[in-house]
Amino acid sequence: MGKKVKGNGEGTIYKSNKTGLYIGQYMIDYKRHSVYQKKNEKIGDFKKRFNNILASINNGTYIEKTNETLYEILKNYIEQKFMDGITSQSSYLRDKETLSEIEKTCYNFVYKSIQKISIEDIEKAKISMRKYSQSIIDKIWILLRKGFKIAYSRRKLAYNVMENETLTKPFSEKEKKKVDALDDKEFKKLNKILDDKERNHKYRNVVKMQLETGMRIGETLARSIFNIDLKNREMTIDNTLTKDKDGKVILGKHTKTYNKRTGIDAGKRIIFINDAVLEIINEQIKSGISNISGLLFWDYDNNNFISYNEINAWLRRINEKYKITKKPLNTHTLRHTKITNMRKAGMDMKAIQYLVGHVEGSSITDDIYTTLTPEFLKQEVKKIK
Repeated sequence: MGKKVKGNGEGTIYKSNKTGLYIGQYMIDYKRHSVYQKKNEKIGDFKKRFNNILASINNGTYIEKTNETLYEILKNYIEQKFMDGITSQSSYLRDKETLSEIEKTCYNFVYKSIQKISIEDIEKAKISMRKYSQSIIDKIWILLRKGFKIAYSRRKLAYNVMENETLTKPFSEKEKKKVDALDDKEFKKLNKILDDKERNHKYRNVVKMQLETGMRIGETLARSIFNIDLKNREMTIDNTLTKDKDGKVILGKHTKTYNKRTGIDAGKRIIFINDAVLEIINEQIKSGISNISGLLFWDYDNNNFISYNEINAWLRRINEKYKITKKPLNTHTLRHTKITNMRKAGMDMKAIQYLVGHVEGSSITDDIYTTLTPEFLKQEVKKIK
């Protein structure tokens, strides 16, 4: 037997006592690999083939033969990130959803060996991608690029086709959904309905809390009496409802913007409790809070978290009944309305971003949420003399 293999690009050849044929062993990325002499292959030809492998390792052109598919690479990547604690449960579920979208749009190559996927395959898949929203396309494209990058870094690709400058990300055929805030008239109409305590609906105060604070619905439903300092009239927003690995709704430990890699939670913040919010809190406390987490809002009928879908369904019903607005009325609308109203009132953009839990410098607040109404803009123009 030959000398022990030591490092990358180093190898040895020895004769098998069992078959009488030669075996070459070499190291690549700290793993031992073997290559075998074929029955009718001359020893000189085998050594030449083996030395070519060593040379390719040393000059960086070595490619390991594999039947591993793009789907397998991405699935393992997503699972490993979660197991290593790099991604949160909600991010893990979103990654799995994106992989599912890749299965639908890239069906022509996702189960192919990564080494057999061509630019033409990807160009064909782009046609299917265009039927989705731009946000989904962006997620698909990011994950695709990651899969090919992993394969290339592991010497399974001689060339990363996703880096080809002729291959560009597709754009959605769908029009970008515009989430409109309620105008002043619609806002007052909704508030009038919510203030009518005769209706006494269990979602009334959830909706009012969102309208008053601009919190995300998950943050609103995660507010607990333990987050509230009535003496100083402050509320801490440090978590949200999320989902575990199995898709079950749970009380999360962080806000939506928490970065597990850096440990920074840009969405964690303290907001002031105004009179309207104080009234909501007192009403909820007075009605009785008996769930183990001390949550202000809880579905006591089902002993569970309040469902986002149920709140949105209720909002749709009251909108149909009272004709509040022709726009979609949902929990997103409530948040956007608060943000727009703060902007209209002349509040500093950085202050708004802090209060609603956006990362500093985020363009989202400005580009999406501040949909100033024509009526408001007309009034602003009148101020110009």
